[in-house]
This record gives sequence, structure tokens and C-alpha cells, in this order.
Amino acid sequence: MAKIKCIIKHPEEPVGRECEIENDLATLQRIVDGYIETVSIGNNIVIICNEEGRLRDLPYNCDVLHLGFVGTIICAGVHGDEFADCPISMNVWKRVIGAV
Repeated sequence: MAKIKCIIKHPEEPVGRECEIENDLATLQRIVDGYIETVSIGNNIVIICNEEGRLRDLPYNCDVLHLGFVGTIICAGVHGDEFADCPISMNVWKRVIGAV
């Protein structure tokens, strides 16, 4: 299975960290602790989060472009219908979540 480079941020982390993960549904669901939902935040960039995060009362994580996210999130790239390497650097990510 192919791997992708992404940014994973848990609610208790101020910024998150760059990771390389397996690009498969089971891995994504394990990381976000449930069914996944994707939210586009730019050209070929998505946030992958728990689809039922608010219903399950997961802890607040951060705002991305004025959208509040709960639970663990993954920032990844998109190429066609597939997830791909995250196209932004940690420095850009810090600005996106207001951690700078």
C-alpha cells in the first residue's frame, strides 16, 4: 500500500506534526477514531476528520479557515479521487490554524 505525507493534529497539540501514513481507509479511520469526512480547504487540500465528531462530543481541536474541527484531524493533499501528499509546509499549516 502506498504511503502519503500528511499533517496530523490531535486536540491537545498546539500545532500537530508531519507524518507518513498508509493511504487506506482503515488507517484514516483509526487515526480519526471513526468514519471519515473530508472538508476541502483549498486547491487539492483537504482536512480529514471524524464524521460523527460533534455528535460524539469529541474535544475541540482548532479552526481552519473559520471552520471549527473536533477530534483528531489529518491535513492531506488530493490528486483526482485519491488522497496524496500534503502540499503545504508546517510553516503554512501554523498560519492556517493561527498558531503563529
